[in-house]
Amino acid sequence: MHNLFLGDLRHHCREVWGIDVKDSQKTTNKTTPHTLEEQQRWLSRLLAALRKGTLSAVTQPRKGYLIALAQLNGIVPKAKLTKRDYALALLNWVRDHSVDGLLVPPILSQATSEFHLAENQYDISKFRILTHDIIQMLRDDILKTFLPSWLERPPANFGSPSHGKLKADHWRTVCTVSMVITLVRLWSSSTATAGEHKLLENFMHLVIAVDLATRRSMDAKRARLYDHHMLEYLRTLRELFDHDLVPNHHLSLHLASCLLLFGPVRGMWGYPFERYNGIIQRLNTNNHISQIPLTFMRLFYAGAELRWLMSSTEWPDSDELLREVLDAFTQTYQDAARGTRVLDVFGATPSSSTGSAAQSLYVIFDNLDATRLDDTCYRSLVHLIQLGPGSAQFTAYDSDLSDDRLRLSPHVRRIPKLEVGRAFYGTRTENIRNSFVYFKNPASSDPSLARAGQISQIFLHSRLAEGEEQIVEAFAVIDEYIALHPEHVAYDPYRQFPLIKTCLYYDRFHARSAVVRINDLVVHFAAFKYVPEGVGEPCVVARSLDRVHALLVTPSLLVLTWDIHRARPCYILSIVYFYVHYTFSWSPSVDGKA
Repeated sequence: MHNLFLGDLRHHCREVWGIDVKDSQKTTNKTTPHTLEEQQRWLSRLLAALRKGTLSAVTQPRKGYLIALAQLNGIVPKAKLTKRDYALALLNWVRDHSVDGLLVPPILSQATSEFHLAENQYDISKFRILTHDIIQMLRDDILKTFLPSWLERPPANFGSPSHGKLKADHWRTVCTVSMVITLVRLWSSSTATAGEHKLLENFMHLVIAVDLATRRSMDAKRARLYDHHMLEYLRTLRELFDHDLVPNHHLSLHLASCLLLFGPVRGMWGYPFERYNGIIQRLNTNNHISQIPLTFMRLFYAGAELRWLMSSTEWPDSDELLREVLDAFTQTYQDAARGTRVLDVFGATPSSSTGSAAQSLYVIFDNLDATRLDDTCYRSLVHLIQLGPGSAQFTAYDSDLSDDRLRLSPHVRRIPKLEVGRAFYGTRTENIRNSFVYFKNPASSDPSLARAGQISQIFLHSRLAEGEEQIVEAFAVIDEYIALHPEHVAYDPYRQFPLIKTCLYYDRFHARSAVVRINDLVVHFAAFKYVPEGVGEPCVVARSLDRVHALLVTPSLLVLTWDIHRARPCYILSIVYFYVHYTFSWSPSVDGKA
């Protein structure tokens, strides 16, 4: 999906908004914006100076006034484009004609520090979209936003050429998370102009389209919804900027057909092959080019078989030497748990992985000291366990002596963080960036409702079932954020775009914490805190990152998914062969293009 991330998103930021040129402007001498009255006054002064005919008087207004007047009347400086050259060009034109013959540019609809000609009815022009103030606010918001560890944080100096080349994941995060948080807040405020509303609408069509296209599940309705938003994005792009469409835009309009035919893009995008491009480039070779494809295939097959064998076999826990070998293998060959690629393998481990995870809980439990739960959390834990199938046999440790059910211990093993799949969940005090989650509470009146909260504790609890079987489970204590009251919902700017699943909550919690199983944690969310206008108290923006959900198959559409981690190596050998063969046999033309 580089077409969406490195194509559409990057193109919009760089070619439409010109973000990468913002740091070339010196901002040490920040100018005060001119109000509408001041704009009219300075235009009048410029006309008076032209009547007077002195260069010093004409150069007193800011350069923008001279440029706007010259552009409107088709006056071009002969040499350079300095302020003095514009002044001389205007004076020369007035000497040949008259001041009364000049067309005077209209004042703008808002205060500005750089007067210019309004491009259209909304005064929207390329490279004047994100001012230095907005860029700086975006950078501040990036630093203040809590992102889970599997999501790569954009560079703190985003918008500066100094951060170098950005990866696809960076563009995805900054556009679909950071810019959503910042721009929706700024361009939906009471002081935002009609042009800024149009800019936001245009950009959000792109964000929604990219988000829909990269979901882990797909059906006909979602594919057509993607097509609608991508088409609206391109239509408004032409309407606002008269922007020439590029091949990436053309390809994006064909993507809906691919989604309808093949299902989620994760089954057809090229991230595995992007990785192997890097692997091939780092290989030490003896320059026997013709033998490289088959050698690579043999090594790939052997490595895939070995990884599958190591992950799918139930190895004995009693052999310490074997355990050390397995741990070393895992540490050496595990995937880095961050970025788009790792999202594609959530839930893609063999079926025995669940058993392996459960076994690791026993190991962790045995190596930690016991602590006692407070009474409130303990009662919630007992109630939660009793809700499970076949768990009515358990009761609290201090129940009546006549109750012959099995007692649940109030002692637990607390841990600061826990790895689930390839994501980490952490506590507020020890691992705050991984503590913001949507969760479901089976003990609530609506168990299916996803609620926003923050993890305060993670602990392991052990109990003995019938037959003296030990059960170790992981639980989380979550403080649930309070939803906005009805009178404040209207001041939530994010709810105007329901498809991005972002909304405000008060930055305070319900009095009673929720105790849930780790399996009841739905997804992380990006968290940002500020005081919205009209609300009057701190709130937290919850930007859902729900693309890490387990794959859902919709019956209305045959969803085809290809999982490179589950597929047997022989299933994909032909694809790898042709890909590697193509890589080494392809020859670029003189100009570097295919």
